[in-house]
Amino acid sequence: MTNLRFYSGLKEIGGTVVAVETDKAICIFDFGYSNSDRIDSKVSVRKGNEVLDYIKLGILNSLDGVYEKNIADKLGKKAYGDTDKQVFVIISHMHIDHMGGLGALAQELPVYMSSDSATLYHEMGIMGELEYREHSNVIPVDYDASFTVEDIKVTCVQVDHDVIGACGFLIETKEGKICYTGDYRFHGYHPEISRGFAEKCKGADVMISEGVTISFADVDTLSLTEPERESSEYTLLEKVADYSANEEGLIVINNYNRNVERVHHFCEIIKKNGRTLVLDQIQAEYVAAFYEDDFSVYLPEGGTISAPRIKDHPVVTRKDLLENPKAYVLQQDYKDSYELFDLAPVISKYLHMDGAPLGDYDPSFGIFYKMLDAIGINVERCGLGGHAEPYYLRKTVDEIQPRILIPLHSFRPEQLKSEKAGKIILPEIGDVISL
Repeated sequence: MTNLRFYSGLKEIGGTVVAVETDKAICIFDFGYSNSDRIDSKVSVRKGNEVLDYIKLGILNSLDGVYEKNIADKLGKKAYGDTDKQVFVIISHMHIDHMGGLGALAQELPVYMSSDSATLYHEMGIMGELEYREHSNVIPVDYDASFTVEDIKVTCVQVDHDVIGACGFLIETKEGKICYTGDYRFHGYHPEISRGFAEKCKGADVMISEGVTISFADVDTLSLTEPERESSEYTLLEKVADYSANEEGLIVINNYNRNVERVHHFCEIIKKNGRTLVLDQIQAEYVAAFYEDDFSVYLPEGGTISAPRIKDHPVVTRKDLLENPKAYVLQQDYKDSYELFDLAPVISKYLHMDGAPLGDYDPSFGIFYKMLDAIGINVERCGLGGHAEPYYLRKTVDEIQPRILIPLHSFRPEQLKSEKAGKIILPEIGDVISL
């Protein structure tokens, strides 16, 4: 017996939680936040009640076998360890809508993720960027490696996404094979990795696919031809190189800080064009966890670096930037935007590239751009996003040729179609599909 049970993330972008249940085990993926727009930063979190409050808001799911006893009892659910089947969680990547709920889980519950994701996850805990707390029982898995829990075998299959460590999974039971894409793209540094996912999962009985880019407009995926994309990670790299060489003042970049490979490439190209890349401590720590790059660390007033991996890197201060702006490119997180007030006179270009606030659906977005306008900042939006375009979503299904296609993680999952899929199922919350 193999059943797929669907809990959340079906017709929204975020909060995908699906369970594969067999006679002996339950595999859950992912465990992020649903309905995150219900979180209001102006409302104080009730300490000790975070998990229960988020379940009441529909941000987390009320499930058997995943929470500690004190929480499970209040939910009327079985605690971790009290079920007759072994429960475990697999996580595709380090975005909040896929992993934000990890801190809510019982600390003994095994959570598997790629080795790169495990490294980044721990660094996020060190730097205070996790929601609630760091989960203690994280088990790293190498790409293309497999592990078995009772009668479920799972293989970690790498994909290319805008965060290091991203992967999908091939889940095998005696009734068949299920592949889950996680989130992926073809306009990054490694489109061949995403193509490789399709090759490794070819012939899966069930394919569970993201569909973010088919969410916002009418799309006939069956008629699409391969697009000519004007922007990619490589064209963005060329833009940063050009600005580094030719702008007269300080360049500021607002990058999503978990996209560390992008910053790694920036380090080299910015140095080649005569500037130094200056990172805040969080971004610097994340980069240093994976690469031995040459960068400086921004401490506006000077002082001592506190992040553990970067203590030997040079410090750049506000005074340094003001005195010689053409010598630097400054990475800056949205939360530190008021630092721009002092730097504005020497900034020639501000590049908003996938960092917060992400778009006009975020109330902070309009406020942020009004602030930039008020202080005279020359801003350019050059974000790329991290999701495969509709043609590539269909192309990946075509390559895998699943017996059953289940699109989700999209406002309009019904738009993902393929003539190579046996049939398409659009489950509702709580539905169970048996293999």
